[in-house]
Amino acid sequence: MVSLNLDDLDIRLLQLLQVNSRFSFAELSRELDVAEATVRFRVRRLVSEGVIAKFTILLDPNKVGRRVSGAILLKLDPARLDEACKALIAFAETMYLFQSTGEYDVVSVVVARDLEHLNDLVKRAKAVVGVKDARVSIATQFLKFDPFVSLNL
Repeated sequence: MVSLNLDDLDIRLLQLLQVNSRFSFAELSRELDVAEATVRFRVRRLVSEGVIAKFTILLDPNKVGRRVSGAILLKLDPARLDEACKALIAFAETMYLFQSTGEYDVVSVVVARDLEHLNDLVKRAKAVVGVKDARVSIATQFLKFDPFVSLNL
């Protein structure tokens, strides 16, 4: 995976879009003090090169009836890793899926309506071909819920 060289204008544009992806090209143009055509070109380039994966909204899981969040820690059969990950990605409740090092091969961050829904989700995860073991850790409190990527590091 090659990292795109982002200049200062790209970074400022991405920061604004992370705050509000509904900004119009005209609003971005005024905020950045550049021509609207420049903004259009930059956004199209950032989308086509995959820097911007999609434009979306961020929901509060609690306010849309997803009151239980947690992590399902999974041990997988290495010969079935790709197959199992594709199945886990397809779960509507999966917010993030990470391949990891250490005791567990994959960490699935999920949201559920309630504990019964979460228990069902864990059972479904254990039934995926290639899953050897699964453990669950329930989140007791959201301390940070921020999908923004810092561009100033």
